Amino acid sequence: MLKVLPIVGAFKSSNIKTLHILRTLSLVKNQQQFIQSQQQQQQQGSSRCYATLAAKMKKEKKPAGAGGGDTRKELNPRPQYIEERNVLWEKCKAEYLAEIAAKPRTAIKVTLPDGKQVDATAWETTPFDVASGISKGLADNTVISKVNGEVWDLDRVLEADCSLQLLKFDDPDAQAVFWHSSAHIMGEAMERIYGGHLCYGPPIESGFYYDMYLDGEGISTNDYGAMETLVKQIVKEKQHLSDWR
Repeated sequence: MLKVLPIVGAFKSSNIKTLHILRTLSLVKNQQQFIQSQQQQQQQGSSRCYATLAAKMKKEKKPAGAGGGDTRKELNPRPQYIEERNVLWEKCKAEYLAEIAAKPRTAIKVTLPDGKQVDATAWETTPFDVASGISKGLADNTVISKVNGEVWDLDRVLEADCSLQLLKFDDPDAQAVFWHSSAHIMGEAMERIYGGHLCYGPPIESGFYYDMYLDGEGISTNDYGAMETLVKQIVKEKQHLSDWR
């Protein structure tokens, strides 16, 4: 059986854009090449079917009822591998938190792009804390940070004196992180609806996609309504992708 990494699903400060960006689920632009590849596999007697879901941001609103009736619902019970993976994750997370708790708390200086310095505590203060200390609006609109030039989760603790950038969605690095996080959300929904095995799902220009292995079945555009509903539900659960470092 194919093993895949655990998928959890949301991010702290993106809700204002999430529903807009996830509104339309569509296939990536190389769909035709992908389908041709599948047909060749079937002609060779292969029983494997890789199904790809993708999403791209669209400014226009999708008309109500577009795409036909929903044909899919969330699996009940969920695939067993999800629970097994969650148990392993909770174990690893507990070990990580214990390691962080044992780190010494010392005073550090955080330097912002304008040269201003902010007092913080090593292994305790996060970029989100710094952003919140400046303004709630900044914290709510920051997607990701950079610490000493390295992309850094908003909930990841700072470790020493450092420079800090707080990136909004208009920054290319923030967009890539947003699409990556969105792909994780969609991946969780795909597992819970299809029970397939996720393969590869990076961000692409103005969007994201996920490949999934399904045994003997495919997907339909009629499934998109159920997918969108579950994606919105996952976002409302406010799971933390920042736990995955």
